[in-house]
Amino acid sequence: MSDSKQLAPHGQICWLEVPVTDIERAKDFYTSVFDWECSPQGTPSPLTGARDVIHMFTKGDLHGAFVTISEDCMVKVYDEKSPGKAPVLPTFCVESIEETLKVVESKGGRLHVPKTDIGGGMGFFARFIDSEGNLQGIWAQN
Repeated sequence: MSDSKQLAPHGQICWLEVPVTDIERAKDFYTSVFDWECSPQGTPSPLTGARDVIHMFTKGDLHGAFVTISEDCMVKVYDEKSPGKAPVLPTFCVESIEETLKVVESKGGRLHVPKTDIGGGMGFFARFIDSEGNLQGIWAQN
């Protein structure tokens, strides 16, 4: 009997873990900015360095978890003292960069790169630092 569930295309992101120190703050931030659906209850974490639970989230085909970790285990992907370092950067599609950045800032995030034209009709991007110190990107066609 074959599984009727369709697999994501090879190479597509299938899971995203977001390290956080304050789960409620992170859930509030991401549900407000991207309308992610977050599980109200945590699940025991099998990860070394993580606290006891992870909190799952979904948005369309994206699935992942907020991994609660202690401050001393947090690896900040953006360090204001070393702005030239380039981490792996997830970029999320949004309808409006301007409106999304308003929500980001209202929820404790900070603008990192303002709305920027990519050129060649390829749309626009911006970057922000989330409520937990993680650098994230957003993209919109207009």
